[in-house]
Amino acid sequence: MDIKRLTYPYTKVYRFVITLAFAFILFVQLSLSQNVSEKKESINIGFEAGIQFTGISDPYMPISENGIGFASGFFADYFLNDIIKIRGGLYFDNRKFSLGDFNYIYDTNLVHPTTSFYSVTRNYSVNYLTIPLSLMYEKGNGRLNFFIQGTLYYSLLINSNQRGDLHVFISEKDAPYFDFPDYPEFNVPGEYSYTVPDEPFNTSDIGINLLFGATYFLKPDLGITLSPGLSYSFANVWEDSFRETSWTSLYKINIGIIYTIK
Repeated sequence: MDIKRLTYPYTKVYRFVITLAFAFILFVQLSLSQNVSEKKESINIGFEAGIQFTGISDPYMPISENGIGFASGFFADYFLNDIIKIRGGLYFDNRKFSLGDFNYIYDTNLVHPTTSFYSVTRNYSVNYLTIPLSLMYEKGNGRLNFFIQGTLYYSLLINSNQRGDLHVFISEKDAPYFDFPDYPEFNVPGEYSYTVPDEPFNTSDIGINLLFGATYFLKPDLGITLSPGLSYSFANVWEDSFRETSWTSLYKINIGIIYTIK
């Protein structure tokens, strides 16, 4: 067993978490060294929702297309000073994508050129419960504020919906040359469909978000937010650790409401 291969994805996560922890401590210390302001220790609550474009890179399924999912949830902010706040939340996180493969089927002696082929397309919809912890820098005139949001998130798998079948075409030219004991029907020209079993996903995901946004206050204690951004995941997509597959596209845009309660 290749221990290094098994532990490599987790080693990246540990290094990132340690680096982020040191950066967080340094950033907060520098921020708290500034003068105390009226926003210190104030609290916001809010709700946001948005769409996200997701895709993966899978060596066993080379044809990959991004899908459009969504995320929504509640959050709470706590101001450390006038421009720095931390945010925690709880979100329902839906990610969609599709995978496919296409290739020609060769005869058992690998010498007869064929026109028969197989194709498979699978559509995935994966649901997570995501817990984000953010550090935010916010600056503005009180009416319109701009912010940068860096987030460490941890997601727990809820379930997945997987659709799609394997389709095989056997040409009249190729059928006499095929000898597959497990598929005797390949000796007869035609089209065949087979059910593909569901593939188990990793039970969790961990990564980072980086968003740039703005908040416009309709009233002193009520505002609306808009924040596009991107994500990077450190975890393997599938439960099988030897099938090294990563999220390659995690782009999102959120819109929400925010209310100051203190």
